[in-house]
Amino acid sequence: MRNDELVYKFDSRKHEAQWEISLLTQLDRAIDNGEVWVAYQPKLDVASNRVTGAEALVRWTHPERGPISPDKFIRIAEEFHRIERITRFVIDDAVRSAVELRRNGFDMTMSVNISAQLLRNPGLPGLIAEILETYGLPADKLILEITETDRLDRSSRTFQMLQKLVQSGVQLSIDDFGTGNATIDYLRYLPATEVKIDKVFIQAMEGNKEDLLLVQSIIEMAHSQDRVVVAEGVETQAALDILRTMRCDAIQGYYVSRPVPFRDLLTQIVGREPRQTG
Repeated sequence: MRNDELVYKFDSRKHEAQWEISLLTQLDRAIDNGEVWVAYQPKLDVASNRVTGAEALVRWTHPERGPISPDKFIRIAEEFHRIERITRFVIDDAVRSAVELRRNGFDMTMSVNISAQLLRNPGLPGLIAEILETYGLPADKLILEITETDRLDRSSRTFQMLQKLVQSGVQLSIDDFGTGNATIDYLRYLPATEVKIDKVFIQAMEGNKEDLLLVQSIIEMAHSQDRVVVAEGVETQAALDILRTMRCDAIQGYYVSRPVPFRDLLTQIVGREPRQTG
């Protein structure tokens, strides 16, 4: 009480916590009713200037709050052990989309982010194999991007899971390379065929010599171990020109396209390049 007035202090953290709990209760329904959907961001092969792959990215458009940041609802899903439901939904959509691309004459890879938490789930290889078999997509057309490598358990159990995934035919990619623990040690440790350079280095290299040299070193190091290199966050022609001189294999970013619904992706590809059959 102050001067006979009641003062109430709004606690934004408490309000946000209640909202996050509400999000969790709405998540399953949101997946079922179409609020949660998959956007696709194309990957451009630098040498041929053709789209040869795409990354599947989960999105949630809430009827009241509009777009909800994936960082927020993915974190909540992981915390309350609901990440498998989202991952199954994204892989199913990505594999089905890859098959439709093949029917239209475009033989492309499809990338999906895999949470470090899910790598401890013994049912993961079976889940992936079931979806691939359902749609008839060759396993090597699916790339699993290992995110948050700093949360990876370096136990033999995790390594056995990675080996089992590779043996099933799918490809592995080290996401956000250069940040956190996704560095040289993980280049040796993970049986990955692809390395994705984090966008913070790509976007800084045009004006920073140190970042330029770092990007060049990552490309050379990854190539020395027969890894394909993808540069994330490419937004300008100048950045593409630099990466081309460095013999980077592929790029991804707004210069090529923002993440878009699948139909828009198909329209972009049809308008950009001649059809191919795989």
